[in-house]
Amino acid sequence: MIFRLMPLLLILGALGGAYIYYKDTQERLQLAAANLARAETAAEANKQAYDLLVEQNAETQQRVEQLQTQLSEAEVYQDELIGKLRRHNLTMLSMQKPGLIETRVNNATAAIFDELEAITSTSNE
Repeated sequence: MIFRLMPLLLILGALGGAYIYYKDTQERLQLAAANLARAETAAEANKQAYDLLVEQNAETQQRVEQLQTQLSEAEVYQDELIGKLRRHNLTMLSMQKPGLIETRVNNATAAIFDELEAITSTSNE
């Protein structure tokens, strides 16, 4: 009698094993799909961050070029001022004509302060 039930038990055992294998495979597929969705989301976020960094890098490069141009202009102006100061002996000139030199120095200082204030002002006047 037991030998007659043996094939039935084997078939039921095989079916049970196949069912367990099927359920396990389905769970793995669901887990893989969830991981793929997370990876795609992370890849999209990374792409957006990369694009933003490229854009910011281009803007920074443009600002650096502008600042380099302004620096070159400032160096030319500095060279002009150094040349003027070398041609004039301000100490001797201020002793000979103190009123003239004082007025010019005060006016130039006021102009520089006004320009500095305009450059550093945060208000949009």
